[in-house]
Formats: sequence, C-alpha cells, structure tokens
Amino acid sequence: MSSLRLAVIGAGVVGRSHAQRIVEAPSCSLVGICDSDPKCQDVATEFNTGFYTDSENLLQQQELDGVIIATPNASHGTLASVCLTRGVPVLVEKPISDTLDGAHAIVEAAEQAGVPVLVGHHRRHSTAIRQTKQLLDDRAIGDLVAASLLWALKKPDEYFDVDWRSRRPGGGPVLINLIHELDTLRFLCGEIDRVFAQASSQTRQLEVEDSVSISLSLQSGVIATLLACDSTPAPWSYEATTHENPLYFESPENCYFFLGTEGGLAFPRLDIWRHDDPDAVGWQHPLTQHAQEIASRDPLEAQLEHFCEVIRGNAQPLIDARDATRSLAVAHAVLESIQTRQPVKLTS
Repeated sequence: MSSLRLAVIGAGVVGRSHAQRIVEAPSCSLVGICDSDPKCQDVATEFNTGFYTDSENLLQQQELDGVIIATPNASHGTLASVCLTRGVPVLVEKPISDTLDGAHAIVEAAEQAGVPVLVGHHRRHSTAIRQTKQLLDDRAIGDLVAASLLWALKKPDEYFDVDWRSRRPGGGPVLINLIHELDTLRFLCGEIDRVFAQASSQTRQLEVEDSVSISLSLQSGVIATLLACDSTPAPWSYEATTHENPLYFESPENCYFFLGTEGGLAFPRLDIWRHDDPDAVGWQHPLTQHAQEIASRDPLEAQLEHFCEVIRGNAQPLIDARDATRSLAVAHAVLESIQTRQPVKLTS
C-alpha cells in the first residue's frame, strides 16, 4: 500500500502536533507545511519537508492525497473550500469555522465536490470517550438522567500574546475550548435542544469571556450543566484528567459526571457507583464503587489513522462537516444566550 501524501496548513502548536504524527505514521508522509508567516520555515526544516507561504502554491506544486488545516478559526472556510474544489480531502481543525455561514460553505463545497471532510474533534477518537459512550449505551448506570461537565484551568498570560484568541468573532473559550465539551456532550448523550448561558470576563477584562456557566436541555429529556473557567488554577479539565496531552500536568481527578437511574459514572476514571443489592436502594444504603479497565491510545494518532482510511475510501468520517456544524450551532447558541441573557432553542 502506497504512503499517502499529506500537507499541513498552519504551523502553530496544533499544526506542529499534526506534522509530528504524520512523520511518525507508517501510512502517510509529510510533503509540505504552509503558513503565511515566513518565520515558520524553521518548522518545515525541522520536519525535513517543503515550505510554502501560500496555499494555492502548495496545491499547485504538490500532488496531495489530503490536507490538514490547523489555522485560526476564521480562515477554515476559505482554505477548506480551496482544497475541496481541487478534489483534496480535508481534515479541518475544530471548530469547523468561526461562523455558521462559514461552516455551511464548507458543507456545500464538500457535497458539491463529492470530497470528504473530517473535522478535528479528536476526542471522538479517545478510547476513554468511546468506552464512556459504550457504558452509557449499554445502560451501565440505567437510564441517563443528567450530566455535569467541569472544565477549569489557568491559561498562562502568554497564551493571549496571539491576538485573535482574545477577540471576537473567533476567540474566547466557548469557540476555542468549550466547543470540545459541547461536541462531546452531543456525542455521548444526544442532541441538544436548548441552552441558557451566563459569562464573566471580570478576571482578565478582555473582550472575550473567562468564565461561563451553561444549562442545557437535551432532546431526550436529559438535562446537563457545563461550568468553565480558564483563569483559575484547578485540576478539573479534560486535558489534565485524561493525560492524553503531555503539555498539561496530570491530575488524578474526574471532570465529567453522568447520573443514571441505577448509578453514577465519573469520567475519565470510569468509576461506576451503584447499589449492589436491588432490595437495598436509597440514601441510607451504601454505594459500591466499580472500577473499569481503561484502554489508552493517543487520540490524535487515532484520528490521523482514521483520516487516512477516509482518504482511501475505507471509512466514512467519524464527524463530518454537517455533524460538526451542529456542534458549532450549539456554541453560537451559547454565545447568543450570553449576549441576550435569554434561553436559546436550537433549530433542527
């Protein structure tokens, strides 16, 4: 089987991460890195590949099997459309775009060209997330009643040296970070019907929020909460608790909690708490903790492997452009609710 020829557009932290996994993978090779900043030539040199400052030149000069887009959110739509019209499959980082119009443009371009798009909600490739979904689908805690998600950490000050991260429309934790939590909630628990959100920017006094509280109603009748803060030192984030990303310290805590009619499930440790005696149920009776064996694999590595299978026509995207647009719609509903201070219902 021939090695797939891949390129990465965007040579920041995320783009470099993708490039590293490509050069380590047996099924593909890195034939180019593109970034509008000429200083990123050093990144291409590090990976011993070609460097381009213009995506059109990259596409003209290289025969590509696929492209990974890891640029600021606002540029996703334009870059993805350029690749798709040339017949090149795309893995575009989350969120699919900063705007719903941009997301719909990618959906339309992909469907008109008949070319697949995989969106980089890499947590869907996480073994811990997939085990959690299996437990919930198997009713390991009975019927799901409610879920509570917590995402709390402190971003270092230098994080905001990248100007777009602290400005609308593409910046702020809702679109940069919580899009992950919202997509994960959809994946695990089902479609979201309505959101009500409040936010504060009192800690940093930036244009974008640093604390968010979200109440969510799902179509199934399940209710959920999501509390997020990126300005406080805390051990309760997906990144810290799952140990999937070596850039974050490793926390022994859990960050998601699922409540069912027969027990509770904590993520990512996957501990299930329930009554073992069906005749002794209630708050006066003890709960038993049941630990699960947890598989482990780098989700970005699994995502790249899946992308290669999508390119070869052996798999459908685990999350395509339409699916990712629904997650973006939830994030925009959150932002609308913050602005209007009113609940927002999602359209079907």
